[in-house]
Amino acid sequence: MKYLLEDWGVERFQDKVESYFGKKIQPLKPLPEFKYFDFLGWHEQGDGKWFVGISIQNGRIKDEGSLQLKTALKEIVQKFNLPIRLTPSQDVILYEIDGEQKAEIQTILKRCGIKGEDEIDPLVRYSMACPALPTCGLATTESERAIPSILDRIRALLNQVGLPEEHFIIRMTGCPNGCARPYLAELGFVGNGPNLYQVWLGAAPNQTRLAQVYIEKMNVDDLEKTLEPIFVYFKQSRLPEEGFGDFCDRVGLDAIRQYVVTYQPGGFVDGNGATDNGITDHGAADTDELIISSQSGKPTRVRRRITVQEPLYIRLLEAAASKGIPVSQMANEAIEEYLKQNQE
Repeated sequence: MKYLLEDWGVERFQDKVESYFGKKIQPLKPLPEFKYFDFLGWHEQGDGKWFVGISIQNGRIKDEGSLQLKTALKEIVQKFNLPIRLTPSQDVILYEIDGEQKAEIQTILKRCGIKGEDEIDPLVRYSMACPALPTCGLATTESERAIPSILDRIRALLNQVGLPEEHFIIRMTGCPNGCARPYLAELGFVGNGPNLYQVWLGAAPNQTRLAQVYIEKMNVDDLEKTLEPIFVYFKQSRLPEEGFGDFCDRVGLDAIRQYVVTYQPGGFVDGNGATDNGITDHGAADTDELIISSQSGKPTRVRRRITVQEPLYIRLLEAAASKGIPVSQMANEAIEEYLKQNQE
């Protein structure tokens, strides 16, 4: 149906539905603000009984090391004969729990190493991945088996740039079919070949806005190089209490790309105490190198400016953005390739 809607548009589609339905479709009724809940932890269910939501990372129920998830669920179901609901977030909910059963069930969960909702890193809690390789024949790269290390690397990077408490919705799939809903993630990874992923940014934390594709192909080894400047930009320019997805949507992907191509990791501080990230203005790309002063022994940065025409600079920006590298690196690679061919 999504392809039909893309081809026809909503108005034509609605007219066709109404022709079968026999009357006009009424306008949507006002709805309360949508909120995204995962329902982990203990909650009253409204009739005097309780339910408990249990985090199942990527939907995989298993015993592994100190986490005896399969054992815990088997013991609880056999002893209390509770019904189970599966959630769209790949978690499970045990419900119809009597008040006198609550303490014993919690004891089983704790004994089997199942963490409470406040003990799980929010990056993990709100993440999701499809099975992908080796289970799915459509997958072109890893997802479920890769996301634990991806989350660890993103957490380390957030700590590195000074955002240790930050979290957002991350989802990963092994192909563009999107079974783990990466297009509704604040940061989504979509398999696009062996070890390659599309990067999607900007969905709403409450799941009411789709993300947009930022990079078509990112090698998984380039994760930190790709995300570091985006996280730094987010830290520098976010509004108070603004989430990562809302920030990416507000500033737009073009602004993010523009920041990324001018970003140099760490930058440097000039003699006036100002930080320079390597690009000064449109049409001028700077190269620089470190020279060790024989007198002071301190590194001194020597800058050499190359001015290019505006149309060429824009093409350099676009090419650099598509590869996820600084524009100065793109210029150096292009010039090096030209000189190499010219010499040949």
